[in-house]
Amino acid sequence: MVEKLEHYKELAEKMIKQDEKRNLANDDYDKMDHNEWAAPSNLRDLDWFRKYISTDPSDAINAGTRVLSALDERLTLQPVADNQDTKNRANEIERALKWVMSQVDRRRQGSVVRSVVRSALKYDEVIAQVVDLDEQIKSKEIFEGDTKREKAARRFGRFMVIIHHPNNVHVMHSNLMPEAVLLAHKRKAKEVLKEWGNMAGTKLKQAAEDDREVKYFDYMDYDVHVVWIEDKMGGQEEEILREEHNIPFLPWVARVGGDTMESDSEHRRRPMLYPVRTSGSWQTQNLLQSLKVSEAIAYSAAPRLKEEGPQIEKTTEVDYGSPGRVAQVTPQNVLTPLPPPGIDPALHTISLEIQQAITKSTVSNILQGGDVPSGTAFATLNLATQTAVGALKPAKELAEFAIADIYTLFLLWMTYTKKNIEAYGTDKYSDAGKQYTIEWDEVDPQNIYLNVELTPDVPLDRQQRANVAMGMVQAGIYSKERAMEDMGITDPDNVMKEVLFEQLLQAEIQRMIQMQAYQDQQALVAQQAAQQQAMASIQSQMAGAPGGNGFNPALGGQPPAEVAPGATREGVTGQTMTGEETGFQGGGL
Repeated sequence: MVEKLEHYKELAEKMIKQDEKRNLANDDYDKMDHNEWAAPSNLRDLDWFRKYISTDPSDAINAGTRVLSALDERLTLQPVADNQDTKNRANEIERALKWVMSQVDRRRQGSVVRSVVRSALKYDEVIAQVVDLDEQIKSKEIFEGDTKREKAARRFGRFMVIIHHPNNVHVMHSNLMPEAVLLAHKRKAKEVLKEWGNMAGTKLKQAAEDDREVKYFDYMDYDVHVVWIEDKMGGQEEEILREEHNIPFLPWVARVGGDTMESDSEHRRRPMLYPVRTSGSWQTQNLLQSLKVSEAIAYSAAPRLKEEGPQIEKTTEVDYGSPGRVAQVTPQNVLTPLPPPGIDPALHTISLEIQQAITKSTVSNILQGGDVPSGTAFATLNLATQTAVGALKPAKELAEFAIADIYTLFLLWMTYTKKNIEAYGTDKYSDAGKQYTIEWDEVDPQNIYLNVELTPDVPLDRQQRANVAMGMVQAGIYSKERAMEDMGITDPDNVMKEVLFEQLLQAEIQRMIQMQAYQDQQALVAQQAAQQQAMASIQSQMAGAPGGNGFNPALGGQPPAEVAPGATREGVTGQTMTGEETGFQGGGL
């Protein structure tokens, strides 16, 4: 049932108010990530004071994002039946969904996975909106909205994923799930007017004419969709849309980590920088570092010489420009060098302690590319690395759930619009160019069991996984496919096919080599036989005439001269005039 606009305005005010402390905390996390810090006012105006801002919180966020998002996510769709055909089909759907996500990333400035991981680390909350561009274009054409941008974006794929800053989105949660989502932020009135076309009212049109910003509200639950604006200059709100929708799901991802036992939204979320913010250690570190740097700069111009004596009006002249500098000391005066002033060691000690505390609360230096002491044993380094990665586990799990929700919404949009998902292979080694189709009715929206795993990009971790997996496979207690999954391979089925293809190819090459060798051997044997036959023929010709009783005239045979007129005595007898063997002699029959 659709209520009056006042009802949704009051609901929006409550949702915004309950997130006020959360928004203030997120503002502080943004300042730490953006290195924004203001020095105390009593120091700010001093000439010798120089502000220094520690980048430790920002470095920790960047390191955690890099470790968790550098490698491809591993997507797994649970087959609905226990047979090989169903399993193969599930693998094909996984590849199709990965292609869809790759197309989503093409139009974004950063990948979806990277944005999700960063939001999980920084705010312990992920808010994302999944848009079916085909459905949005169709809806906007009904009320004559501007669809140029959507049609241009459609060239990069059917779906669009928008990762929102949590401060702009307010979610009403129940024990079951997110019940309602409110998007509330400032927008250019011209953008809103293009989006909603003839649904826009006079106040929005006037604000667009004046090139003003308006407060934009977009409320959606499982029954209704309400959109309105507030124009400060106009002094009133204006309704754009208020109607029931027939979408059987919320096209939003709203995941929150932290501790649900906390009643306050500020403390319910426990992002990476939560202890740094609540303890104030970053502000203290900035102040100590600033004082240390300011002291070093201020003392860099301190006096280096002291002159004493009765000649006060005339001072010593010191040559600072040439090697072997000489000081022309004023007669009767004494020139004494002064040691350079040292930096307060207490500042350095306390600053170092706070820096170590921040590192302990966030990400270890090992994951940030810190130098490893020489001679460190592999086991020690591996244990330290695993411990450092373990600190990222809460954000990792939150990001995995959020990414899995995004993939699920791709399938839910497909079943709702009854429009197939067309995709292509993304692996250049196995299925590049292969076309995949997910039929809209082959996925049951009530039985989508899909999960995502992020593999940390840590070389030692990958090496350890590979060693354990190989050992278990050799022991016969682990399948190769499961071992590859544990090693972080996102598509083990394709990899196994690639390995099998390479083995078959290698076997075929060996067979061809052996066949060629056999043919060469047979050719050599035939060549040798031909050579022997030719030699025998030559020997027969050189022998000149056949021998034996059949060709002996004295015994009634045919004379050899008639049979072989060109025969010689040496060829017939096989001997020279002196009785030496010639090696050629006609044979008898």
